[in-house]
Amino acid sequence: MPRVDHPWALLLLAGMLPAMLGTGMRRQGFASLSTVPQDMVSAWLDRGLRALAAAGVAAMVLGVAGLHDGPLGVERTGLGAHVVVALDRSLSMDEAFALRGEKSGESKAQAASRMLAAFFARRPHDSFGVVAFSTSPIPAMPLTAHRDAVSASIRAMARTGLANTDIGAGVSMGLAQFDRDPPGAARVLVLVSDGAGAIPEPTRDTIRAAAQRSGAHIYYLYLRSGDDPPLAEDADDSHDLLRPAGLDSFFRTLGDSYQGFEARDAGAIEAATRRIDALETRPMTYRELLPRRDLDGLCYGVAALCLGIGLLAQLAERGIPPLPVRQ
Repeated sequence: MPRVDHPWALLLLAGMLPAMLGTGMRRQGFASLSTVPQDMVSAWLDRGLRALAAAGVAAMVLGVAGLHDGPLGVERTGLGAHVVVALDRSLSMDEAFALRGEKSGESKAQAASRMLAAFFARRPHDSFGVVAFSTSPIPAMPLTAHRDAVSASIRAMARTGLANTDIGAGVSMGLAQFDRDPPGAARVLVLVSDGAGAIPEPTRDTIRAAAQRSGAHIYYLYLRSGDDPPLAEDADDSHDLLRPAGLDSFFRTLGDSYQGFEARDAGAIEAATRRIDALETRPMTYRELLPRRDLDGLCYGVAALCLGIGLLAQLAERGIPPLPVRQ
């Protein structure tokens, strides 16, 4: 829908009336109109030049008013979801995977960032958001369809970690990203961490309420290294939120939309993201915001064309020679 920046300028459209009602042609005097032959070509040419002058005035006024198109929201249909990645950026994520006493050359944060970038690249129709958390959560990128911005935020997650881990705050902020989501959107929270952490009861209540409100599917991607405890442990440890099994048990209380993965190397991370990719490919309708398009240059071009044609008509005007007088 075209809009203008300065509506008050539209009052100048009244300048079209003199162009429509008047005439820019030179007047010729005759003793009697009966001496002037009928000329329909000239009559239509006169009407056309008046309309052209009015159009030139209108185009110039619209240019002054700042005519523009958009920004517009276009509804599109694709396969995908609205995905928020909550990534652990504690210092332990800067350590390499350790398996059978050997460490890989790539840190857990670098491997996770690389695999998440590939996961993102495989889902062209998704909206993505990124939350980093350590001692406090950091909203790295709100839910958006702007792919370059999301790619940059995912790459930034491979940088040096900050401090400790507040996993409850990270999950809470990740779920809060869906509060402004349009209804009906498929929502996914991917939690990537190399451990767990104590979650106070008020925060657990917040997570439960947000998970129920959003209906998001939650995936816990646990990056296990060395002698870290496994995701599946004995029942005695399954309620200790300081251990991954306890956190896994808590997430299971949120409903059937939860699934946990354990990864001991970059290949396992890729396998987990591909599994999530397969599970979360559903038809979805989303709105894409198109950028504003300024039309004032077009208006000035039309005005110059119309007024230029009128000027040429003025320059080409010739007087009508007087009729010969009979002797």
